[in-house]
Amino acid sequence: AGLAAWPTAMGHLFSYLRLCREKGVPSHVFDDAKALAQLGFRYAEPSQPQAFVTATAASMPLYRPAAWLSGPSLLEGAGGPPTVRQLLGGMTPRAAMVEVCAKEVAPKAPLGEPIYGTRYGRQPIEGEVAAWEAAPLLPELSLPRPNPFIPKRLAIKAPQTLPRKEGVPSPTPSLLPAADGARVHFLPDRTFGRPRAFAYFLWRSPEFYTSARTAVTAELFAGMLAEVLQEATYEAAQAGLVAASGVSSDAFTVQLGGYDERLPALATLVASTVRSFEPTQAAFERKVDILRRQLRDAERRQPISLAGYRRGLALQPARFSNEQLAAAAGEVSLSDVAAMQEGVLREAQLEAFVAGNLRENEAAEMVRGVRAALPAAPLAAERLPIRRLRRLPPGGATRQFLAGNPEEPNGALEMYLQVGPDEGDDWLHLLLLSQMIDKAVYAELRTKQQLGYIVQCGSTEADGVRGLVFIVQSSVQPPPELEARLEAFLRLFRGTLLLTSDEELDTYRESLAAQMQDVDQRADGQASRLWAEVATRRYDFGRPWRSSKRMRRVTRDGLIGFYDKYIAAGGAGRCRLSTHVFSQRSPPKGPLRDDPLPDAFFPPTADGFGVDWAADRAVV
Repeated sequence: AGLAAWPTAMGHLFSYLRLCREKGVPSHVFDDAKALAQLGFRYAEPSQPQAFVTATAASMPLYRPAAWLSGPSLLEGAGGPPTVRQLLGGMTPRAAMVEVCAKEVAPKAPLGEPIYGTRYGRQPIEGEVAAWEAAPLLPELSLPRPNPFIPKRLAIKAPQTLPRKEGVPSPTPSLLPAADGARVHFLPDRTFGRPRAFAYFLWRSPEFYTSARTAVTAELFAGMLAEVLQEATYEAAQAGLVAASGVSSDAFTVQLGGYDERLPALATLVASTVRSFEPTQAAFERKVDILRRQLRDAERRQPISLAGYRRGLALQPARFSNEQLAAAAGEVSLSDVAAMQEGVLREAQLEAFVAGNLRENEAAEMVRGVRAALPAAPLAAERLPIRRLRRLPPGGATRQFLAGNPEEPNGALEMYLQVGPDEGDDWLHLLLLSQMIDKAVYAELRTKQQLGYIVQCGSTEADGVRGLVFIVQSSVQPPPELEARLEAFLRLFRGTLLLTSDEELDTYRESLAAQMQDVDQRADGQASRLWAEVATRRYDFGRPWRSSKRMRRVTRDGLIGFYDKYIAAGGAGRCRLSTHVFSQRSPPKGPLRDDPLPDAFFPPTADGFGVDWAADRAVV
């Protein structure tokens, strides 16, 4: 339906451009744009040096030297209304080149682009152009009004007494009083000195993943809400505010950010929209179609992606497969989405985090406004959603699958070595070894043996359980042979560890230690990091600096002991899950392996609220 409607969509666009030409763009549009540009330049966050230099170099031919930095941001030299009128005069149907990109147009694409071979075609659209030129103005379209979300009050509300210093931990949030079991964390900005704030809300509920059907319903509800919010918060987005919502298996979330003066109004708007918007049949059908396409295309992903997906299903038994979700998508109706909207968050555990240029009373008032717009009764502790991760036994298991795309020439190996929850320095050893192994395994399997373009090693975490993952994708060798080559590499790597010089080992340690504490350089980055601690219920806000100090104390003996226990073949703690994805062009000669896994699970991740992390050296 979307592809067939492209002429209609273009007609709407040209109708709006015609409205702008005939009525003229209001002067306040240019004034608003310039005001926002000045705010963005004045309160810009630090950027990465490479990105900054690249962007500045691109602007140098366009501006006088004194404006190389400010010109693009401050709209210097912009012609205002005369320039806008000139540009609009050229934006007509007859001057347009229209590109339509879709798999369905392949029969109309007989030509080939010479460098990449991309297929394309040319099609006359004289009839469409004539229709666009003759189309009347649409009554639903109007010129923009003055933006009510542009901030006027930009005072910095707290003294900037805590400047960021390398190696010095950032301030941590405090807990505000809240009723009904809710937790509200607050951190006023005393470091960055910008009139911005951030607010995160999370409602934990078991109602989003009770079955494949409810999971699909929740996904459709979240998609329809996001579409409505995109329109409802358009003016706020133009004024530098950000609003996002989403649903996971155990929670509904709202995230907000931007200039603090208008943030409370945006928070109330988003919260009230959750239950007040009207789900339509057209939006429902559109989202169902998108979801079905996504689930269908998911089976045709690269083999390495399919291997990771299959590991997730094996370790998280409550997770629904693409096949289950696709079947449920054929059963869900608009009434299911409406019922979820009506009952969503009637009972939930609320957790919120507010940070930035706000006073404590302003943060508390914003949270009260959200709770009033989206009330939820407290959720009993025994009903809190619990996610369980399967505990692999010592030894190994192998599972094999065929790639979903019959044209895919590659197969893939993923070997997952499960370590477990954080204990002692296990996480530090795992992180350091993953860095050292990744470089060496790439050199051996990719560069020397030429097995494939994708050879990687990295650490991973799911529901508080750590592990090491190796992935190799190849059209040269089948997955079992890839695993044999990898195991041969690991047998030799212990010697590499023994022979690694003290200087090289110290370089790895120092590099990781510096990376760990290289955080909170921007206000938004700090807020995002702290929110991750809240959302996972870990609350270990000083972890980067403590981990950095401990990384510098990791020893060679500790690394080798960890390697022998968890990574080396035959290690007492080695718990391996190998996933093989075969190309349909080169399937295995025998039946696909599907080794059974035990019904043993790690305990649910504990609530870290109130833990004295600074005194607890057992967890990193």
